[in-house]
Amino acid sequence: MTVVTKPTDGCAGRTGDPGRSPDGVSGPREEKGRGGRARAWGSVLAKLLLTVAATWLILRIAGIGLDEIGAIDWSRVDLHPLPLALSVALLAATLPVTAALWCRVLDEFGEPGVRLADAAAILILANLGRYLPGKIMQLAGVGILARQRGLSATKATSAAIASQILNMVGAALCGGWVIATRMGTMGTMGTMGTTSILVGLLAVLAAAAFLHFGGAGALLGWLLRRTGSAADLPRPSGRRLALLLPGYLFNWALHGLAFACLAWGVGMETGLVVATTAFAAAYFAGYIALFAPAGIGVRESGLVGLLAPIVGVEAGFVLAALQRIWITSVELVGAAVGVLVLRRPPPSVAGGMP
Repeated sequence: MTVVTKPTDGCAGRTGDPGRSPDGVSGPREEKGRGGRARAWGSVLAKLLLTVAATWLILRIAGIGLDEIGAIDWSRVDLHPLPLALSVALLAATLPVTAALWCRVLDEFGEPGVRLADAAAILILANLGRYLPGKIMQLAGVGILARQRGLSATKATSAAIASQILNMVGAALCGGWVIATRMGTMGTMGTMGTTSILVGLLAVLAAAAFLHFGGAGALLGWLLRRTGSAADLPRPSGRRLALLLPGYLFNWALHGLAFACLAWGVGMETGLVVATTAFAAAYFAGYIALFAPAGIGVRESGLVGLLAPIVGVEAGFVLAALQRIWITSVELVGAAVGVLVLRRPPPSVAGGMP
């Protein structure tokens, strides 16, 4: 009687297992792991090259060459402690303002009564995730930290997305026309400036209409269904979301005042209007560059291009470099405070947040 041994695939290493070679060494699975790592590194390299290319392109469009960058004289920085301290205080004040606006959006998503300290801590810590490309980790961090505080991760993340839409509309209203005007002055036709401004205004109006007519809630609901989530997401009132735009405009004005004080603090005055519009426009450009972590390079080159015609190329580069250090320093201190806040136990809930 002949016994026939059939191949089995229940355990790795047995006959017929495609994931193992006869000597027990991983074959295709190990190659797949190496291929995944190679693709990941390739993606990082591609994003780095895109960031460098976008930075260079913006500078070239602004008519700024590498020779001008190399000739920067950093000794022209003249420090003034009082306006520098004021700039840090004003920038720090934007953190609770942002948190308060997020709390208002959370109300629309059915998560009322979130403490301002908790909201600020969640947003500050999650905000560090934007230094990773794609802006995804920033939103994921909001959901994770919100869940730890007893909030709905889905509602918190959805509110964060809606808040970013409002924030970008506010940035476009504050600084979008500056980008359009600069683009227009680079054209060869006299009507280019008017055309680009009209296109910018139509884009802003379209975004505002998207919010007013409930587009944010519809989009977020569609995204949840596409990801297979069964969470019940309340449909926020588009009109009430649009009514929050003045708050975001105020926040951008506060950012602009802080940036104007920073320029004053290093001996390079820009004026309040220029500081506000250029800072908002550069932030907008850096944010939509999803391949650039935290908009690094894109925001700085955009700021240089917008400031150079007013304060000069050298001063523009100095301010662009210093604003990154300035913002990151305040964010790191805020994150340290946020850790202390979130180490406290979450408030007791009885039928919802108090």
